[in-house]
Amino acid sequence: ARWIQRAAHGVPSAEQRSRMIAEVTALTALDWIVILVYFVGLAGVTLYARSKTGAADSEHYFLGGRDVPFWAIGFSLFASNVGTDHLVGLAGAGAAQGLVAGLYEWSACYVLLVLGWVFVPHYLGCGVYTVPEYLEKRFDRSFRTFFTWMTIITTVLTKISVTIWGGNLVIEEVLGWDMWVSTTALLVLTCIYTSIGGLAAVVYTEVFQSIILLLGSVVLVCYGLSAVGGWEGLKQALPASHFTLIKPGTDPDFPWFGVLTGMQINSIWYWCTDQVMVQRVLAAKSASSGQSGCVMAGWLKITPMFLMVLPGLIAAALYPAQIEQNSDLAFALLVARLLPGGWKGPMVAVMLSSFMAALASCFNSCSTLFTMDIYARWRPDHTEEELVKVGRIFTVVVAVASVIWLPMISASGSELFLYIQGMQVIWCGPIALVFLASVSMKSLNGDTAWAVLMIGLAFGVFYWLLSTGLPAAWRWSFLESLNILNYSMISFTFSGVLLAVLHFSNFGRGSSDDESTVLLT
Repeated sequence: ARWIQRAAHGVPSAEQRSRMIAEVTALTALDWIVILVYFVGLAGVTLYARSKTGAADSEHYFLGGRDVPFWAIGFSLFASNVGTDHLVGLAGAGAAQGLVAGLYEWSACYVLLVLGWVFVPHYLGCGVYTVPEYLEKRFDRSFRTFFTWMTIITTVLTKISVTIWGGNLVIEEVLGWDMWVSTTALLVLTCIYTSIGGLAAVVYTEVFQSIILLLGSVVLVCYGLSAVGGWEGLKQALPASHFTLIKPGTDPDFPWFGVLTGMQINSIWYWCTDQVMVQRVLAAKSASSGQSGCVMAGWLKITPMFLMVLPGLIAAALYPAQIEQNSDLAFALLVARLLPGGWKGPMVAVMLSSFMAALASCFNSCSTLFTMDIYARWRPDHTEEELVKVGRIFTVVVAVASVIWLPMISASGSELFLYIQGMQVIWCGPIALVFLASVSMKSLNGDTAWAVLMIGLAFGVFYWLLSTGLPAAWRWSFLESLNILNYSMISFTFSGVLLAVLHFSNFGRGSSDDESTVLLT
């Protein structure tokens, strides 16, 4: 959300934009060959995944036959997370705020271990296709219905919308391509390979895209450090605050208390309970394979600090005037002015990889949720072929909805997306608390968990309305100044106290049923 706000209020002038577009779009024949090779490689990997795994039934289509190797899971977790908004946004945040912007990336390193060792054994032990299905087995059907629709809606409004928004900024401001034609074409291509090959195609193409993303970023950093005079030259060109990772408690963006507490809570929600991420480990051969994939993804999540945030610092040192006007030009400036001829094509491939990988993950997860949690229950006499067909159709539906969403993205400016992205703080705390309790408290019953979730969400809505959602005249100033990381800790603590009170007062029915208790043993 901070990145979107900066991008909206620091838009370059028409002259700057035209000059930058001219610099970037002067692609050589070699650049176009590299871009063509990228698309050919993408098609090849899709066909390989389809021939290797197939889509004969729902297990193969939605979970890759539960036979995805750990290294593919690791790369897929990484690529699903690193969209175009990361590529441009982290560089912009690094240019404006320094290395501290990469702390969210590092928080994922150990939260991924929580996913692997706390949640994966329970998820795989249940034999589920989706996270909402786990909630039904652990608690009751109402959890599954609510969480399914909530996840689909929030995925479309938060993940898909911000990925498209970031992609549009890259396509228009960096590449100079027409938004309607290029974005629609990329959405269609992503839809095609996602619907044809299912999760296996998504995972193996994300391996391919992750390698391109990492290699391209390494090249950009190497050229950048060479131009700025190495690490010592960079430190001399920028203030010491750009290299400080622990900020004061009064820092508006990264207060130390929020970084140490609330950031981890938000990361638990994102990595351990969200279908887009969890679906990768559900496709693992075994718990140990899923855990190995989480470890690999954790190692990969160390790299954005150096490969995506650090380029922002380099841009701030090389182009201070432009960065002062709009820090989110950092990535574009490096690609446009720093890289020699022949390297712009690979960087375009890097940007396309981040855009398509993030969208493919969302398309596939929404398709799985709708098919297995809604359609399969609505039509209990379904066949396996029918489920695969419905999954493909819903993938197309989500892609079409994304295309229809383009005019809103183009016309609305930043405010809509600031509201939408800010809404995530509503549910991070209570969802993280309920999921942690579900795997650690055998006697936790569905009534208590449901009450904690609903009251926690209401608490979050109250905070969001009075800090962001309502007109400025109606907001509470002290809530406006409350950092969202600090609020996440407050929300988590409030939900935890509420759970303890309800649980020990024997709220609702007794212990969970036999099946859910077995899941914890």
